[in-house]
Amino acid sequence: MILAQFTWLILKNIYGIKFTAFFEMNWLSVGLLIIAGCAHNLLSNKHLRIQSFYKKTSAKKQAIINLLGAVLFVIPTSALIFGLSWEFFLSELGKHQFLFSLDAFSDPSSLRIIGLCAFIFIIIFFTHLTALAGISMASKAGLTLHKLKSEILVKTANESRKA
Repeated sequence: MILAQFTWLILKNIYGIKFTAFFEMNWLSVGLLIIAGCAHNLLSNKHLRIQSFYKKTSAKKQAIINLLGAVLFVIPTSALIFGLSWEFFLSELGKHQFLFSLDAFSDPSSLRIIGLCAFIFIIIFFTHLTALAGISMASKAGLTLHKLKSEILVKTANESRKA
């Protein structure tokens, strides 16, 4: 990313060449870093939430927070981004039928469209992975709640036997 930005600035400012492919690679790579960072934070359980509140709660409340967060925020947001990205991807492909010919690679404006379509395809791929991570988060929270409920039932049964 830094090399693409540096090359673009050198070509533009020193040689007067406006080669936009390096500029396009720069903003595409920034977008990819943001998407990958979001997915990594979700999978490593470092996503945004109020940690001071979350740490003080019981395991049951943490599981409920994780379950509600996944069901109400992660999965619907992934579905919304997927739907909008897929619609845009299909409309761009419909507008530019020439992208499927070999002449598209010689036209500079089509290279931008190809890069944009590739980026949108990557967004679509990451939304699927994020939705799967949300489903995993929700199922872990559900299993934790089930385990805690089972432990309470066993504890109650043991106490009733002793009495």
